Amino acid sequence: MRLIFGLLVMAVWAAGQGHQATPLPRQQPTEDPAAVERGQALFKSSCGFCHGDDATGARAPDLLRSPVVLRDDGGNLLGPTIRNGRPDKGMPSFTTMKDDQIAAIVAFLHHQANLALHSNRVARDYPLARLLTGNAQAGKAYFDGAGGCSGCHSVTGDLAHIAKKYSPIELQQHMVYPSGNDVSKTATVTLKDGTEYRGKVVHQDEFNIGLMCDDGWYRSFRADEVKISEKDPLEAHRELMRKYTDADIHNLFAYLESLK
Repeated sequence: MRLIFGLLVMAVWAAGQGHQATPLPRQQPTEDPAAVERGQALFKSSCGFCHGDDATGARAPDLLRSPVVLRDDGGNLLGPTIRNGRPDKGMPSFTTMKDDQIAAIVAFLHHQANLALHSNRVARDYPLARLLTGNAQAGKAYFDGAGGCSGCHSVTGDLAHIAKKYSPIELQQHMVYPSGNDVSKTATVTLKDGTEYRGKVVHQDEFNIGLMCDDGWYRSFRADEVKISEKDPLEAHRELMRKYTDADIHNLFAYLESLK
């Protein structure tokens, strides 16, 4: 009853404030179909011989699961990689490509990666053999050691049987880039008299913060009248995104895929 009443109060409060009562999901950039089509043609003629016309790999790796593609934001990683190549891995440079051509290829790669993630057919039928290129034991060592994963996750708790919950390609995507729907930011709000309230952050702007508190009640506070201590469970993942190597990604995935 408290939870229901708290939700009702939250809805009424949000309506009065003119704000969204719940956080919006991460917004993906609007896709330009024309750019994707141009990028597909450019990719096929310049990259398809090695990476396959659909970017799923041939002589060179599958790009739909590439850490560079998964971490790229508007071409910040893919752009320099395409232009400069990766000589250490046998990838030539494309220094004569114009910026708009590279941007079109980036759009195509993001389209393909997004399609692979959200298409039930692709996600279900994607060959596991293409994903299992890492070493599960090395992945376990990374999970328990350098990756620091065991500090927040447990293979007998939240990750128990994780490989049964997601298709292989979905599992890798959740592993590399978990979304806001997977976890929730929490906060502790301390009043001037020392009273503390802890709970899930369901609304926050520069003036107010709203919590669904641990006791089931929704409460809102003026940000300038309280002390706010936030905990973002994705912070460690964001740090890892700057440190991951290809081997780390593949080994860790192989380990998680073994958790049936």
